[in-house]
Amino acid sequence: MTPPDRETVTRVATALSQALDRNDFVDAAMWIATDCVYDVRGDEIVGSAAILASYAGTATWVEKVFDEVRYESVVEEPVEGDTARVLYTDYLMKVPGLWHRHRCRQHLTVGAEGRVVKIVHEDLPGENESLERYFEACGIVRPE
Repeated sequence: MTPPDRETVTRVATALSQALDRNDFVDAAMWIATDCVYDVRGDEIVGSAAILASYAGTATWVEKVFDEVRYESVVEEPVEGDTARVLYTDYLMKVPGLWHRHRCRQHLTVGAEGRVVKIVHEDLPGENESLERYFEACGIVRPE
């Protein structure tokens, strides 16, 4: 099978990231290969069902803890070969109106069948530290 062209990689990365922005895990499932591998902070999650469960679990916790949440993603140019970089931005608000913007990047590799076969999570410098300070200011304890 031939590797996907840049247009396909961009289309798949955009579709998956927009589905995740909407917490639409049924739509997201269409874009993740069943044997996809997700590398996140030293852990490896294998299989689309496990990956989607991880995303859904985080989304459920976020919606329970925060009073308002907005998600935004951008596929960054240039797409290199079969891999697209997606910049994810989360806007979190806790009453009495404390807002925080958190960003991370994921590298999505698209296989010949037009589905994501590998996801590599990248924490951006200073973002996790800033998020932890925000959690402290709001009295939020992250689950283990």
